[in-house]
Amino acid sequence: MHGTMKDQAFRLRELIQTAAPEGVAAAPGVPMVVIAGAKAGVGATTVAVNLAAALADSGERVVLMDAAPQQESNVAEVAGAARAVEKTVADVLSGACSAAAALAPGPCGCLLLANRGGGKAPVDYSRHAQQRLFAELQSLGRLASVLVVDAGSGLTPWTRRFWLRAALVAVVTTTEDLAILDAYALVKRSVADGIKTPIRVLANQCDSEANAQDAYERVSSACRRFLSREVPSLPALPRWIADDLTHVESYPRVWEAPNSKFGHGSLWLGSAVRDVLALGEVEAVETVGSFASLRLHNVR
Repeated sequence: MHGTMKDQAFRLRELIQTAAPEGVAAAPGVPMVVIAGAKAGVGATTVAVNLAAALADSGERVVLMDAAPQQESNVAEVAGAARAVEKTVADVLSGACSAAAALAPGPCGCLLLANRGGGKAPVDYSRHAQQRLFAELQSLGRLASVLVVDAGSGLTPWTRRFWLRAALVAVVTTTEDLAILDAYALVKRSVADGIKTPIRVLANQCDSEANAQDAYERVSSACRRFLSREVPSLPALPRWIADDLTHVESYPRVWEAPNSKFGHGSLWLGSAVRDVLALGEVEAVETVGSFASLRLHNVR
């Protein structure tokens, strides 16, 4: 694994060195998919990491960004790439380096822009710093075809910027009553805040298709009734169980168990997101994903 990461790091440096020099007009903005948890603990980071891996496995050039608050920031750990991280979002915000220079190798060939993690130094969240960051993200069109952002839970002034620039926001919930209520509340807040970005609901940690469908219907019907807004779904992800493990790891990872139910669900989710982005609108996937068989890609 460490040898693979070193090879990926070498290829990453080559990509950065051969990218267009500064001063050249920035490439068109990279389509951004924001993953937002209805509340803490619903698995938004797990969804973001595995979605990024599934998209990369399907041939997309993916940058996975950790934009979650510090207490929720663990994308690099879940992705198994913490040792490869040298620069973070904080370095890009401060102007210490470009976003391209802060990228680290991630799973399945995706690239990782990690958060500040346990850093104690204050982070520059000024308007100028955030403008710098988003200009840098736009320039990643030379290296990426899609940007997956873990925005943590809820909606904050910081993550609102990502929601506004996203092509798609996936609100992650579980089948628990409180999480479902929080998912509706999050959509309601985004509507009140004037955010018109397409939103979809994603049910995570599901025990059955019926539970997933029930969770989706409850969120969707509430949004339709009280917000006059249609909020379709993305394929659900099943609960990660011990029988799915092919390696002794604490996090669910599609690349380690592609033939598990969770692996099938993650690959299907990646395919659904690709379809939505390709259509440029949110009318493609109307039903919760089944946990049935799926044609598997060769996960690297």
